[in-house]
Amino acid sequence: MNDIFIYASIGMMVLLWAASAIIYKKVRIWKILVFVLVGGLYPFMLYGHIWVSFVSLETALTYYPYLLWLSVIVLAITFKNKIKITQNLTDYDFFELEKELDEIRSSSELLRLRYISTISLLSHGLVFYDDDLSGMFVTDQFLDITKTESNQIAMEDYVKMIKEEDQASYLQTIKKASKKNPTYEMKYRIQRGSGHVWVEEKGKVFEFDKKAHLISMIKGMDIKLFPDTTIHEIDSLPTEVQLVPYLSQIMKEKEPFWLVMIHLTNIPDLNARFGREVGNLMIAEYLRKMRYHFAKDINSIFRVSGIQFALIIREQRKYEVLQRALQSGGDLVNLSLAIGGIQQVVYPNLGIIRNDPWSTHAVNELVSLANKALSEAITSVKRNYNIFGE
Repeated sequence: MNDIFIYASIGMMVLLWAASAIIYKKVRIWKILVFVLVGGLYPFMLYGHIWVSFVSLETALTYYPYLLWLSVIVLAITFKNKIKITQNLTDYDFFELEKELDEIRSSSELLRLRYISTISLLSHGLVFYDDDLSGMFVTDQFLDITKTESNQIAMEDYVKMIKEEDQASYLQTIKKASKKNPTYEMKYRIQRGSGHVWVEEKGKVFEFDKKAHLISMIKGMDIKLFPDTTIHEIDSLPTEVQLVPYLSQIMKEKEPFWLVMIHLTNIPDLNARFGREVGNLMIAEYLRKMRYHFAKDINSIFRVSGIQFALIIREQRKYEVLQRALQSGGDLVNLSLAIGGIQQVVYPNLGIIRNDPWSTHAVNELVSLANKALSEAITSVKRNYNIFGE
């Protein structure tokens, strides 16, 4: 009878171990060790030629079933712990779980289709960089801009497509992008056919699964000659024709303002050295920074000619910032700009006139005096600006 109990217990151990391995598809090493040590002890006691002297064989066989049964209980308890998470689930629970999974799957598919459809509507190209920056996946719009064929591009091959002078600047910007510096903007030249085209890239870093991922948008910039540059910062500006009506309007408001004529003096030299497209990009970048610092109103900068612009400042504080920058020769006016691998300083000449509520100048006279101040600034050898009346 004792032998039957022992064999049944060993069989129960085998059954529990096998069921656990099959259901959870994982073999527990410690369970194998328990089975080998406890189960193997019985034949060792029966057929071993040597037995320990301090425990008789009869005593060992008496207490062995208790050890065996304890091992079975341990295996049973651990097996129960594995399945207790499902023991209270009913068919209704499984139905609800399946319904919830279907809803999640449907939402995920809808999101995927919306994303794909949105990409197809974009005119700009999208670039998805690998998390280790070893390569990138690009959309079809990017292929249209660069006249290439493969949506998967190795980083090494892409860098070779960029004009040699712009490669270092591009790599520096890409590698600098991080969670601390999540956005960037840059312009560089990339090969298209037998020549190069200017592109503007705007990128953003986001985090997923504890890794930083980089995505960017690229648009081509086919730079043309003045007056049509296809650069939004320049072509969207109101022109000299709209300057006079706007001045007439604000002169009626009885608030002082300053009319600043800006002549970007060294742009012709930049055009001669690097090409007119570089000059246009430098102009656009200069105007963007001037608007940021002095005139965020869309009607505050007017385009008078190819390299001359009118700036209207309506706040005393902003004019004081401009005045301090002019007196110190600071970089708020003489801007150092980097376009691709080209870094140059844009030097302006400025003619400034203040209009007060009690001023008697007519609109055309005000513009004429501002131009006169600008002409004197251009010919002056002492400073690059002239303030009418000083």
